[in-house]
Amino acid sequence: MFIHDTVTDFTDNYLPTIDYLKNYYEKHTSHFEEYFQYHCHNVDKKMKMAIPKHQEKISALIEMKDKMPKLISDIARDYEQMYDITFTKDVHLIIGLYGSNAFTYRQIIPEIAFCLEKLSPQDRHLQIIIAHEFGHALHHLLSEKSGVDWAMIDWESPFTWLLQEGIATYFSTKVVSARKDEYFAFEEDIDWITFATNNKQIIIEAFLSDLTSLDARAVYLEWFSINGGKQFGINRLAYFIAYEFIQSCLQELSELDVITLWRNVNFQDIIYQQLVEIAKKDI
Repeated sequence: MFIHDTVTDFTDNYLPTIDYLKNYYEKHTSHFEEYFQYHCHNVDKKMKMAIPKHQEKISALIEMKDKMPKLISDIARDYEQMYDITFTKDVHLIIGLYGSNAFTYRQIIPEIAFCLEKLSPQDRHLQIIIAHEFGHALHHLLSEKSGVDWAMIDWESPFTWLLQEGIATYFSTKVVSARKDEYFAFEEDIDWITFATNNKQIIIEAFLSDLTSLDARAVYLEWFSINGGKQFGINRLAYFIAYEFIQSCLQELSELDVITLWRNVNFQDIIYQQLVEIAKKDI
């Protein structure tokens, strides 16, 4: 595992101009291909909007890029010791345009990128998002080790996303001690977790309804996207549903069976029925 730091170049030479940003992205093209292809669109407009935000966050960016390598290494080591695996893929520290905060590459065993301009500089919040993204990579490593047939995975299915986010959140709780809201927001957000917890039944029922009535893109925008949440006025509630689903499964199955649930041909049906049961239990 190698950690690529493009942030030092950004902070050492920073100028609040469009030309500077363009030159920075061109200079580090290989580290931004995935970002601009999947995680940041309307680039020209976002560049203009990002400049004042970047200026305000320079000191925090310097603080984060200096401590991220150790935080990453520590989390990776904890997972490696816990699950007897080794992380070998590269990690990218970048400054984006306030799109995604972090993501794994679209690879079976993925590289990982952290967009520092979107992150909280608090150590615990950084640890949680590092643990979450490495949790995705760990999920794939353990699945590969267990013989998952990757050709059968529907990567554009909300059921796949739900399993991925639930497992990553579950893993993060094993290596970072924090309040429950922080595992979902990567910062403090008591109102979010309070609403989700107090309305679990109605949220899951609404999600199940949308699964059967909306296409995958619409489900993503409403339930998984930071720009969604029109129905309840709260975004990314699928992450809460996903975690509750994993917790429910762990009461009935071994940890490895839950982690590798997508080995089952009918894993989407398993998820749907489990959510139905969770909703019934909370009536």
